[in-house]
Amino acid sequence: MTRAVAVTGASGSLGGRLCAYLARRGCEVRALVRDPDAFARPDVRAARCDLPDVVDDGALAGADVLVHCAYATRTTDLAEARRVNEDGTRRLLEAARRAGVGHVVFISTLVAAPDAPSYYARSKHALEQLLDANRDLAVRPGLILAREGHGLFQQMRDAMRRAHVLPLFDGGRQAVQTVHVDDVCEAIVQALERGLTGRVSVAEPEALSLAVFLRTMADRLGVRCLFVPLPFRPVLAAVRVLEVLRLPFPLRSESLRGLQALRHVPVDGDLERLGMRVRPAAESLRDVLST
Repeated sequence: MTRAVAVTGASGSLGGRLCAYLARRGCEVRALVRDPDAFARPDVRAARCDLPDVVDDGALAGADVLVHCAYATRTTDLAEARRVNEDGTRRLLEAARRAGVGHVVFISTLVAAPDAPSYYARSKHALEQLLDANRDLAVRPGLILAREGHGLFQQMRDAMRRAHVLPLFDGGRQAVQTVHVDDVCEAIVQALERGLTGRVSVAEPEALSLAVFLRTMADRLGVRCLFVPLPFRPVLAAVRVLEVLRLPFPLRSESLRGLQALRHVPVDGDLERLGMRVRPAAESLRDVLST
């Protein structure tokens, strides 16, 4: 597999891992990041990408593939999130088309839907519609398990370690399908090698309840954690107030809405298209939570 691949969000958990993964597979990798000077990998060329305002067109010139991992999740300002994620993605895709990039891989989410309770899942679904289904691919991962990052998994892990208390909404009956970050990287490589287009979901086929997943996490961390049953709406309202006041809380309101969006999604057919197995949650947790 030898081709030129540009990766946005290369300083993030998935993007950084993917750059290393692709480089090991013999690809020419261009890392699109906010600060190229701070991105130090001898086998990867870094270029500036600060969406929506800055895209280094030179980094896209001659690229065969663009993998768009970048997505702003930490802002609580919805207007700013839309500016970065939606306007930024449109500008990036326009730049890629101008540069002649033949194939775009967009990292979406397993629970993307137009009526999802979270902005994250709704916007991912909307951005998928910008792709050309005949030549592009939306990859829909489940809950990504990785050591590094600032996503929902890392927020729950850090809350367990610091506070030893987590809220459990609706009895923790939400369905969780996880995927190890390396399995997402492998899915992208397999999709490129097989020339897949359209959409593929990547996650363990069998779902766990959120309650079982969280207790498994606590066991792997060796932490005694109290899971407190709470009504969703009052807690969400309280967290929004804390965010307005800029007061710290272990989980963001958008992450809480993300918990509402969790549901079981059939993935067996897509894993067969990719020709791969996704490791179960227990195996992934054993790796990413090991010391």
